[in-house]
Amino acid sequence: MESVPMNLTCSECGKEFPFGTLGRCPGCEGILQPAYPEQSVLGLKDIRNGEGIDRYRSLMPVSRPIPFLGEGNTPLIPSRRIGPAFGLKHLYFKHEGCNPTGAFKDRGASLVAALALEAGAEGVVTASSGNAGAAIAAYSAAVGLPCLLLLEPGAPPAKLRQALTTGAKVLSVQGVFSHGPKASGDMILNLAAALNFYPGFIWAPVNPYLLESMKTVSYEVTNQLSGVPEVVVSPVGGGDLLTGMWRGYLELKRAGVIPQLPRMVGVQSLSASPLVQAFRKGLKRIETLPCANSRISGINVAFSGEHALQAIRSSEGTGVGVSDEEAFEMQRRLALEEGIWVEPAAVVSVTSLRSLVEQGWIKPHERVVCLLTGAGFKDSKLAEAEAQAISAQSPVPFDVNAIVAEVDK
Repeated sequence: MESVPMNLTCSECGKEFPFGTLGRCPGCEGILQPAYPEQSVLGLKDIRNGEGIDRYRSLMPVSRPIPFLGEGNTPLIPSRRIGPAFGLKHLYFKHEGCNPTGAFKDRGASLVAALALEAGAEGVVTASSGNAGAAIAAYSAAVGLPCLLLLEPGAPPAKLRQALTTGAKVLSVQGVFSHGPKASGDMILNLAAALNFYPGFIWAPVNPYLLESMKTVSYEVTNQLSGVPEVVVSPVGGGDLLTGMWRGYLELKRAGVIPQLPRMVGVQSLSASPLVQAFRKGLKRIETLPCANSRISGINVAFSGEHALQAIRSSEGTGVGVSDEEAFEMQRRLALEEGIWVEPAAVVSVTSLRSLVEQGWIKPHERVVCLLTGAGFKDSKLAEAEAQAISAQSPVPFDVNAIVAEVDK
């Protein structure tokens, strides 16, 4: 099985570039996208079970096998209580927290490892708020490459521990993202060139190849639902996941696997919502915010990619902002009512449903898939005080009556 993208095409001006090009279109600043022959796309008619994303290599920008640590094939879980409470008959949760390092970034990281080996790189360099760094560190270790991770100060300790445990060299870099998208991207590309490392930055304006891994979410959902949902709701940071899923659905429709396309919904914190603001203002470009003030790690972003904005508009979708407090409350509710523990960034997709249903934007009969992008251990203070209190309390005697008395309190 081989991937055969012949070139890259600018999503705005249509200019073609040779395979291997990084960064944006130098002419119009558009985002580049790999192009695949019709034969590869038509192969989606035979969506087959298998391990990892390597089974879709004919629609990936790499020819060598993509390493497998257990990524992909994440469960699509029907809602038992939250859906009915919102009046939705067909609500599903795509639980990306079940990936090996606990987040959807594992899909991109597996492709990073394969591309780094194919390029003959001596290592991998990336910048991250946490999840991407943990994923790339793990997959770099799996293929025997060193990993340099530039971490945003204040990243959750659980994510930092993951990267350190798998051998990454971690540097906390002041302002790694706050200098703006171009400066951050140039830093990664220049470091990669200086060190002969592969630029494993999972954001299409810097590395246009890694987003292709996110198409596999759409392939899987189509297989799991035996069809296409009317609505797909995703948290948005940089925007690669939402855009990748949209590209996946476009390919599925082009192949004749699905008859129509879903509406894509991008959700951000109201305290860090560059994409949502651009959507509401009708802007073509997303303005970088002076600062991002969300307490939700992973989506506390000052900038997003316009590729996600284009995907939302092309799909006749929408952008939604939710408060941090609403997200924290939904995190608790999802755990209590559905038994699913995810990090706050993951649950903003579910948080947005109330307003979308109340506005009539989502109809009760429509099939809705919410992306849950990361597991709860990634960043959670949920029940932290209660856990500390239990650890500090005096133990109950080894006696049935004593235990029953505690239960009845």
